[in-house]
Amino acid sequence: MHDPAPVVIVITEEDSGRALAEALSAGRPMVLAARGLGSRPPAGAPPIAALLRHPFPITGVLTGRLEGPAAAIMLACDALYVTPRAALRLIPSGRGEGALLALRLGHAGARRVWFSGGLLPAREAVRAGWAEMASGTFETALQTARTRYEGLSGEALTLLRPLLYHQAGLNLAQARDLERAAFALAFGSGAPAEGIAAFLEKRKPTF
Repeated sequence: MHDPAPVVIVITEEDSGRALAEALSAGRPMVLAARGLGSRPPAGAPPIAALLRHPFPITGVLTGRLEGPAAAIMLACDALYVTPRAALRLIPSGRGEGALLALRLGHAGARRVWFSGGLLPAREAVRAGWAEMASGTFETALQTARTRYEGLSGEALTLLRPLLYHQAGLNLAQARDLERAAFALAFGSGAPAEGIAAFLEKRKPTF
């Protein structure tokens, strides 16, 4: 069974590039956190494509302002917790920022960001449904992100990202086929049986 506890990397700290690379091979969800100001990506950080291929969910915590390559890393997050003054300033580099931004915000939201010089304020990310406004400090937002997937089995977590990305643009019949395949994989893992047993026995599941 997989350990669903996430690996936390504060990308504005030194040596976070090595920590990111190690987290990709850990087989666990990740939390990418950023506070304060930053413009340079962590030294040795893997490319966004490698983060997108990670089979487990990636959650972001943003309470400061990131620019350029440092900001682009946050586009790999499936969801964000942000504070009101948080922001990303994106600079297109030809490495997929435009496509990723459209996926996160929708085409209309992405156009608004590019027309404003690449500035993505917290409220825009929240309006698009990609981010959730966090209450309190960086530490409380980080704790919320850490517990986001508590109670879920590792097998269920490995299905979240494929479902999130593969469903985009599917018609109804294709979406139903994808849903059926996901149900088959989930039930084949044995995790649902433990979840049902835990519910009936009024206890926490052990995955």
